[in-house]
Amino acid sequence: MFWRFGGYANVSTIDSILERDGFQLEELLDESDLVQELKQHNARLVEYLRGPQVLEKLLKYVVAPRLEPVATADDDDEDEDEDEKGKGLALPFTASQSHSTSQEDNEKKRNRYAFVAAEILSSDNWSMYEALMESKPLLRAFWQFLKRPAPLDPLQASYFTKVNESLFDKKTEEMVDLLKSMEGAIPDILRHVDCPMIMDLLLKIISLERTESGQGIAEVSDDPGQLMGQELTIALCSGCTSKMSCPH
Repeated sequence: MFWRFGGYANVSTIDSILERDGFQLEELLDESDLVQELKQHNARLVEYLRGPQVLEKLLKYVVAPRLEPVATADDDDEDEDEDEKGKGLALPFTASQSHSTSQEDNEKKRNRYAFVAAEILSSDNWSMYEALMESKPLLRAFWQFLKRPAPLDPLQASYFTKVNESLFDKKTEEMVDLLKSMEGAIPDILRHVDCPMIMDLLLKIISLERTESGQGIAEVSDDPGQLMGQELTIALCSGCTSKMSCPH
């Protein structure tokens, strides 16, 4: 059996896709072994996923809004205003798709892509973390998720928190600086503390005070971009005494 002795190398489905010209990110996201290949540090895969345009898509997939049952031309203006809702990005499960694809199938695809994208962006891969921190405008746009009205979609909120907690763990100093530079970031978090996943993110940020890179983040400050001690106290008391109201 010639192939048993190295005559033929086993080529994964992921590698086969990467070798093709003009393939789409979604082809990779549909593969069940994508995350495992990333964790095994498939160099070609990592190089592709860390590209700015791919990172932009992945970040948008994490917080892609729930699909509406019916989309009309009258909705266009509203769609442009809410969290950029995929501005400049044609999602494969949007209403512009052929009616041959059912709403249920589109929703399943949205949920799958959100899950896989969050797993990729929070995977323990240093090259991916470096690429994300080199793409701060994309992260700023990602944080616009918190400007959506309450209550947040709990699944999206959990994925948003997962990605950011990983970044705060691996790139503490850079993420603290980014947080402080984003106008309204803390008020946005505090507005959603009734959501358990966002409360978890808030507690994560507060816990950074114990680290060298995060010292001073929870101090009272005149800078509205930084955490305010009084606001934090109110938020934490609210979170501990109220029923968490993210819908299920």
